[in-house]
Amino acid sequence: MDNPQPTTIPAYDEAVRWIYDRIDYERVRPRPTSAHFRLERIERLLALIGSPQQRIPAVHIAGTKGKGSTAAMLDAILTASGMTSGLYTSPHIHKFEERMRVGGRMPSPDELTSLVAELQDRLADAPADLAAEGVTYFEVATLLAWMFFDRLRAEIVVLETGLGGRLDCTNVCCPLLTIITNIGLDHTHILGNTIDKIAAEKAGIIKEGVPVLTWASQEEAAEVIAETAFRLGCDLLTGDREMSVHIESGSGSLPQRLTISTPVRNHLDVRVNLAGDHQARNAALAITAADLLSRSWPRITAPSIAEGIAATHWPLRFEIISETPPIVLDAAHNPDSIAALANTFRQRFGHVRPRVLVFGSSTDKDAARMLDLLWPEFDAVVVTEFQTNPRATSRQKLLLLAQEKMSADGADAASTSLCDAATPREALAEARSLAGHDGVICVAGSIFLSAEVRELLVDQDIR
Repeated sequence: MDNPQPTTIPAYDEAVRWIYDRIDYERVRPRPTSAHFRLERIERLLALIGSPQQRIPAVHIAGTKGKGSTAAMLDAILTASGMTSGLYTSPHIHKFEERMRVGGRMPSPDELTSLVAELQDRLADAPADLAAEGVTYFEVATLLAWMFFDRLRAEIVVLETGLGGRLDCTNVCCPLLTIITNIGLDHTHILGNTIDKIAAEKAGIIKEGVPVLTWASQEEAAEVIAETAFRLGCDLLTGDREMSVHIESGSGSLPQRLTISTPVRNHLDVRVNLAGDHQARNAALAITAADLLSRSWPRITAPSIAEGIAATHWPLRFEIISETPPIVLDAAHNPDSIAALANTFRQRFGHVRPRVLVFGSSTDKDAARMLDLLWPEFDAVVVTEFQTNPRATSRQKLLLLAQEKMSADGADAASTSLCDAATPREALAEARSLAGHDGVICVAGSIFLSAEVRELLVDQDIR
């Protein structure tokens, strides 16, 4: 792609404001019939920047949970193998630039400013009908990511879908592999209210003749993926068949030590710094993908795979902040991911008392079911509202839901205290008071809540 000098170069803060001054479907509930959900539209937008998605090969990843962690592990493997690898994930935690990386590095403020200025110039040449519909936040993010990958001459990119798969902005790439992680009920107002409907949307990333890797545990989802792969003539590799994982030690503690088998080789004593049985399966998906890619890139070796996996640290995935008491931050925000969190938390902290939960949720999530799964694991629950996104469920509603859940269970709930706090800062202070020096705190229910608490606890400069 040519790099013409933009007519104006905004300051970094101005560039970020321009990005956020878009229709943002992470903040506003989208309409399924919106004109923005058309692949032909994003293809036309990408043509304005030279269609880099047609020149740079990709690994495309969809799923309800685990896709971000799987993408991060695969990208780390490729980087450890000496490849110039791009990574695109969403949402970000603290800074917009986190969504795109090359060689593990985000754009600097100057680089992002330059990319935005160039994109402004490119969009000025957009056909009237395309410009009239407005360019969304996620479309801008996708365009900037591809520009960054192109500018830094990425050899391969790892793309995480934003929402669903079939109509996602990322679904115009040229994949070497597609990966579908576990599938559950989430974004039902857009993707459908059954597992098979959601699986069909995720399976929409499968391309003719492109190998498919999946660890979808639900029978309905597995059937939809298998049928799609067969119809499109794709090799299908599934968990517990063509790939397997055995947890030697860890799961709730770190690092996990795994034995992973793929169609290419066996990997012994793999160290994974992401906790939970589900992360062991995500590691198996990433390693299998790397093994398949090694047939074209011999630089990807067993040692570089082990190095990349061991180096992967992904925020808000059972992230333990080293404090007294320890604080677990997790992005779990739907019943399936909450169930995985509860299992991992029980393994790691089942012996610790008191255990305190800080909980918040978005209005389009199943907060009642999440609370149903979580509260029995805790001695105290503090409900709150995150402040950075208008989709927050009110703490009054969450308090009522929690009271109803506990009342329904009668005596079993008698030992669990319940309170509310107006903000995450106040909730964290209350949780610390309840946990004391000997307890543990877990923050979950929304990535927005966990991100706000993380910002209170650690430096915003994500490395």
